[in-house]
Amino acid sequence: MNRFFLWILAFSCSLIIVLSGCRSITPSVSYYILNPSTDASMSPVDSDDHRSKTVGVNPIELPGYLNRVQMVKRTGPNQLDVSSRHRWADYPDRMIQRVLGDNLQILMADARVYSAPWPAGFKPDVTVDVTFLELIGTTDKKMLLSATWTIIGNGDPSPPHRTSLSETISGAGFDDLAAAHSRALESLSRDVAESLRVFVE
Repeated sequence: MNRFFLWILAFSCSLIIVLSGCRSITPSVSYYILNPSTDASMSPVDSDDHRSKTVGVNPIELPGYLNRVQMVKRTGPNQLDVSSRHRWADYPDRMIQRVLGDNLQILMADARVYSAPWPAGFKPDVTVDVTFLELIGTTDKKMLLSATWTIIGNGDPSPPHRTSLSETISGAGFDDLAAAHSRALESLSRDVAESLRVFVE
């Protein structure tokens, strides 16, 4: 009986040591965010009568394979790499909507830009609907963006606009990938702000 007890005790201690070792080597998870532009060249769109105008940014549409917390890279024409260790701090569609709204506020300093949902009874003068066809980095350090947007002002929607771009990712890290997303959104924001000019003047 004593021998059996000692065997159980030794086995339990060994199991505890093994499990503790497994926990210690579990890879940590890194989280990333998108940021609005800090570029001083993001000068406002030139207009003297924006102050009374309100612009609403509706929820963003993203392909399902991109709207996930795991960061995604394109590794080939029909293949993706989904990282379990590198993740967005929030769902991308919500971060993109916030960053787009912040960028538009910078570009249109005299307008008032709001992101949906807005308070009950409030109706922006102009709303923007953005649908992303692609927003993804590739393993050969390219950031790809393709998006369409529609502006609705005075009840009449504009013809669909489209921005497509490719830019170089500065490094191989996931922080470089996150920064490239933010830069691509800055370029899109400039295009959207330019199209908004005729609706808010």
